[in-house]
Amino acid sequence: MSVSSSIFGSPVLLLPKSSSFKPQNAQIQSPMITTVGYGGGLLIECSSRPKKKATSHHMKTRPRKSQPWDIKRKPTVYPPLPPLPPDWTLVSSAADGDGDGGCVTEAALPSAPALQAPVTSG
Repeated sequence: MSVSSSIFGSPVLLLPKSSSFKPQNAQIQSPMITTVGYGGGLLIECSSRPKKKATSHHMKTRPRKSQPWDIKRKPTVYPPLPPLPPDWTLVSSAADGDGDGGCVTEAALPSAPALQAPVTSG
């Protein structure tokens, strides 16, 4: 047995060329080649237990909805969010003109200096 047959899993069969060998009054029958596995028996594996890649593993092991009550379950409906407090204002990008999109910012409080800690000497 050659090295290639131990690597690829099936022996290599070479047929003689039809022009060099042609018997008189006889039909040439090629031997029946059986294909085993993938691609004609040529299968190269780098590991005896190959691991799945991340997406393949996730698709195989993800939780499935098998119970009828779980299959028929609708998404949760949450109540709408309350309005923003009066301290907050909604700033649109059209008013600013800087083009970084709308965002929610906190308005400056008039008593902001009163929030500083008193200076102690001592």
